[in-house]
Amino acid sequence: MEEQLSSGLYTITTVEDLTVGRNSREDRSLRPKPIYALPPSETGPNTIWQIEQVNGEEYILKCHGAPTAAHDDHLYAVLTDEPPPTLWKITKQHQGGYTIIKADQDGFGWVVSFDDGREEKPIAVRPLIVQPSYPPRFPPTELFKFKRIEMD
Repeated sequence: MEEQLSSGLYTITTVEDLTVGRNSREDRSLRPKPIYALPPSETGPNTIWQIEQVNGEEYILKCHGAPTAAHDDHLYAVLTDEPPPTLWKITKQHQGGYTIIKADQDGFGWVVSFDDGREEKPIAVRPLIVQPSYPPRFPPTELFKFKRIEMD
């Protein structure tokens, strides 16, 4: 089940088909931009991901050209040098979808937050909930799908 992703352009969705990306109406400052699970109708450059395999199982994930980093327990696209990009491990799971886990902090990964009533759901970076089974099972809020964008 070793489906490793290669470097390239992708869209990322949750297994429940929410589009993962930056808000199309974000402020123009250089502050880090939050990453959200957006309605499926949300498309455009703010939902295009560049995946760079840097060594073996570790990746840098860029959203709309900006590298992502875990900061204050959430996922951000970073437009300056601080905080530095986070290295991620992307692992195919048996139940379908991938988990995205911090390379330097095993068990901490992307989780869709449903704690507020907004249409866009922030992506948190926190300990993943793993159901004690073999193979391990993860809730849908922790599983993501990648679709490669083919350039003509």
